Amino acid sequence: MNEKISVIIPVYKVQEYLPKCIESVLQQTYHNLEIILVDDGSPDKCGKICEAYAKKDSRIQVIHKKNGGLASARNAGMDCASGDFILFVDSDDWITKNACQVLYQGLKRYDADCAVGKCITVLDKKGHLKPQKSKAQPLQCKTSTEAMQQLLLTCSSSCNRLYKRSIIERFRFPEGRINEDEPVMLRVYAKCNKILFLDQETYYYRKRSNSITTSHFSLQNVDCYYNSAENLTFIKKKKPELTECAEFKYIKTMLYCYAHLSLMKRNPKKEKIRKELHKNIRKNRSLALKNRYLPIKLKLLMLICAI
Repeated sequence: MNEKISVIIPVYKVQEYLPKCIESVLQQTYHNLEIILVDDGSPDKCGKICEAYAKKDSRIQVIHKKNGGLASARNAGMDCASGDFILFVDSDDWITKNACQVLYQGLKRYDADCAVGKCITVLDKKGHLKPQKSKAQPLQCKTSTEAMQQLLLTCSSSCNRLYKRSIIERFRFPEGRINEDEPVMLRVYAKCNKILFLDQETYYYRKRSNSITTSHFSLQNVDCYYNSAENLTFIKKKKPELTECAEFKYIKTMLYCYAHLSLMKRNPKKEKIRKELHKNIRKNRSLALKNRYLPIKLKLLMLICAI
């Protein structure tokens, strides 16, 4: 085990969660790690916490930068990474003690370009942690096309995955957006020959009521629609056999954003986007009705929204 893994942890306003995250990485059974803490202009004590840990362990390096968002922080971490492999961990989450070892050994054993572990969702209600039963994930190797199809029909995070650096370093997360994982992951999978999905738990995802993924709908959530539109264009060009899957995600995000915008208090910017979505809903009405992956309730919603 002499190959180095670069663990990149973006940090912003998580002072109460950060120590648990860092400690889980320091306690790994796989020791050849480079731990990159990216302080994304955090206004709390996160910067000081990062520096304190760096003094304790020489494997840690700290980057202090102006706030630019999660994508910007991940990109900054990748720019500094020197490992053979890259692993992203969000700073309010943590990993199992053997996560790096399990992911690395699986990737090497099956000659994969990316290894994905099982994830445990932990509900955080005012500091009380309640782990949920992890979803079934049998051990399997998937081709690039199979993994891309799974992503398009479900969702994907960039965390809890060990990547060959030679593959992921070609890409950058789109800065200034949320839901930035999916467009990057789709393109990463497109470059992989084999993606390994492990049946072992490696990651704890902390689900907070005030996190980006659980907060109320805002105009920024429309990014998921723009990302799915870009993904559809990419799929039509690179993997046309997955076009119907990409159309499913495109239609689903279109309806999601339109329904929420229709319920929000109107302003010129929101109304402009709502009208754009309504126009595309009418335009893609027949496409939605023919899509085999779209459930009946969403097809009915498509017809209602197209009025």
